[in-house]
Formats: sequence, structure tokens, C-alpha cells
Amino acid sequence: MSKKSSLGRGLDALLGKPAESAPAMVQTLKVEKIVQAAYQPRQVFTPESLAELAQSIRDKGVLQPLLVRPRDDHFEIVAGERRWRASQLAGLTELPVIIRDLGDREALEIAIVENLQREDLGALEEARAYQALMEQGLNQEGVAQAVGKSRSAVSNALRLLTLPAPALRALDDGQISAGHARAILAQPDGDRAWALEQITARSLSVREAEALKREKREPTPIKVNPPRAFRQVELDLSRRTGTRVRITGEDKGRVELNYASREELDRILEILGYAAEE
Repeated sequence: MSKKSSLGRGLDALLGKPAESAPAMVQTLKVEKIVQAAYQPRQVFTPESLAELAQSIRDKGVLQPLLVRPRDDHFEIVAGERRWRASQLAGLTELPVIIRDLGDREALEIAIVENLQREDLGALEEARAYQALMEQGLNQEGVAQAVGKSRSAVSNALRLLTLPAPALRALDDGQISAGHARAILAQPDGDRAWALEQITARSLSVREAEALKREKREPTPIKVNPPRAFRQVELDLSRRTGTRVRITGEDKGRVELNYASREELDRILEILGYAAEE
């Protein structure tokens, strides 16, 4: 099965025309009558690729019409924004188009499927496109059916939107990949910022990022020394009893006297005024 036919209902089905029917009528519109869509899922258009396409258009023209829909006194792009941008770079004043009267959700579905077929969407662009479809009333299962993906693939893509803001920026900027992002999401919430720092600072591969594990250190106990007055008492008691004395605590605590034999214990008890019953 081809990639195109495996994506959801396919563009032919979304446009409401069977594959065996006659081609849609192509019309010509002035460039200034065509505007980009606010919901365009693809946000990144690299200058290099646009320049290459513009040169191809100069040489061969626009080989595939844009799909547009009527909006007041202009026409909104549903599919073909990259061709529209490159055509303007090439100096064209008119473009071939197919005009369809489409609702918001249907137009968005077509735009997403067209970009997925071309493998043009980045990971976050794809996730945001799915989110936009859900805002049009679809659940995850409905989105999956519309774009020809599994529900788990849609769910995993949407999960990227829960990344911490610094990780979202890093993914958007290309500092990390979607694989790195998923490795970050696998970390406990409190370790995700640390994981991002490790990945970027050490240029970790996805496999290395997946193996990251933050060592949990036990807090170092704070050693509390007895007040100076108690230390003097310890010395005085040690001299009087002839053994080491330790006082712990302040308002509450304990007094410890050490002995090395039964005879030494009897001597300490006698000093303290304790006399065993005969």
C-alpha cells in the first residue's frame, strides 16, 4: 500500500471526489487574492528549500494547483502554502488553484494530511495540528482516523505538548529531537529540566538520553555540637568520674557515661551516690 493511500481517508476522499472521477477544474487567481490560513500546521519554511522551489517554478511553472477555499473577498490556502510562497519569490502574479467550499475542520484535516504525505511537518507542528483538530471537536480516536495514524501515535505526539517550556523551545529550535523529548518526558517531573540540561550540554544521543538516571543523594545529616556550657560540664563530669561523659540535646537530651568493666561501673555509681542493697 502506498504512503498516500494509507493516510486517513486520503485527499481524494476528503475532497469528496472518487479517484476515478474527472479531475477538478483548475482556475487561475491573482496572487494578491490568495492568503495563508491561520491554522496552517506547517510553521517552518526554510529559505534554502523555498529558493530551490522558486527556481523550479521559474523553469517549469507551478505543476500542482493550490487548493483554496473562498473567504469573503479573498481565497484562503488549504494546501500549497509552500508553492504560494515560492511562486512569489519566482515573480509570478497568477497561480493555478482548485476552489473548494470547505469547513474549518475539513480544511484543517486536508492541510494536515497533505503535509504528512510530504513528510514536511516537524514533531511539534504535528502535535499542534492534532491539538487544533481536537479543538474542532474530534477526540484522539477521531484524529487518528482522519490522518491515518494509530491512536497511540496521536497520543504520543500530543504528549510532546506537555514538555516544560525550555524543552519545547529546544525542540522547536532543533536543539533536541523528538526522541530526546520523549526521553525527557520519561523522567520524573522534577528531573526533566536536569535531563534537558544534560542532553544539550553533553550532546547526548537519544539512546544515551534514554539511559539518563539522576542519582538521588541522601541529605547529609547536620552535626549539632552541644552548647559551650555543656562542653564544660562534660569536662567537669569526666574529671570527677574518671570516664568520658557526653551530653546530647539542649532542652531535652541525655547524659552518657562510658565504662569498660563492671568494677568501673560500680565505681561510677558509688561516685554518683548509688549504693547497691546488701
